[in-house]
Amino acid sequence: MLNFRNAWTLGSFLALGACAADEDDTGGNADSGTDDTATGASMTEPTTTATATETDSASSGADTTTGGDAACFGTGGPNKDTEACVANEDCLSGLCEIFTDAPLNADAVCGPMPAMSADGCNTRITGTLFDFSTRMPIEGATMKAAAALQAITSPSGADAIVSATSGADGRIDATSEKPISAAIAIIALVEAPGFFLTATGLASPAEEGGSAYAVGVGNHDLWTVPTASLDLWSTGMAADPAVLPELLPLGAAGGVVGFVRGPDGLPIAGAVVEAVEPGGNSIIRYVAADDTIVSDVTSENGLFIIVGGAPLGEDFQASVGGTVVAGGRAGTANDVVFTLIMTTE
Repeated sequence: MLNFRNAWTLGSFLALGACAADEDDTGGNADSGTDDTATGASMTEPTTTATATETDSASSGADTTTGGDAACFGTGGPNKDTEACVANEDCLSGLCEIFTDAPLNADAVCGPMPAMSADGCNTRITGTLFDFSTRMPIEGATMKAAAALQAITSPSGADAIVSATSGADGRIDATSEKPISAAIAIIALVEAPGFFLTATGLASPAEEGGSAYAVGVGNHDLWTVPTASLDLWSTGMAADPAVLPELLPLGAAGGVVGFVRGPDGLPIAGAVVEAVEPGGNSIIRYVAADDTIVSDVTSENGLFIIVGGAPLGEDFQASVGGTVVAGGRAGTANDVVFTLIMTTE
């Protein structure tokens, strides 16, 4: 599977995303998909070149380095720069300029391959920062891309691999200054005044068990949750006798917030979210239209909350009318709220 426009599950402890139920989930993205990568690039052999002096776009036919051997993962698609694309693997450069996953932005075209050095290719991050409650783009929010292990152990103090501030349309566009090396995944940590620090997965390594990344990420819808919403939902969750006090408040005590949506980005009502494997400690609740907490199905806003989940992650699925329509993997960490966006076909 893994078309980073609809999916991404990550075999780790992070809330990185979701995939359509009819895909073969082998470890990719959570919310918008890769084709068998959580990087938005196909798992083909990397482009390798040796000893050149200038950096050029892969789309121009000139793979170059500054010396030595280098690898650029995910390159080699059929489309040249400026041609239309729907995924990174469509592009010779390995980079489709996607800013929104659901729905996919209509102006997506293949962009030039990021700079290449003796160590490999840099990675370009394109996306849009959204208010989780309104689903509207946010201007002036900051995004810090960080290694997954730092993001969960010290979310506010994690080193920035790449950072950016969203424009009036909520979009960000930033490229790493050197090839990224990080185990497990890279995570977008987004914050803004009035919002709680929120984590959304960006990409997994280009090779299983590796630490190098493709030239483009696979997830482009990035979120931050209003503190007021978390406070309201925490109050509602506290009234539930099944929710232990130490699991609250949301954010400070971790937790996952998510929603079930269609490929058009619109929320899906009537979805049941549950752990794939029974017997875990996860408690799943839903946010009604009036922001009260209920225990049956998603309302018209598609929202759900998970607390008490396994820190190292567990798999979840969403069903409508008894049919599984999407799935994803989620974990939790203190002082940050993770998102889990389940996107159906």
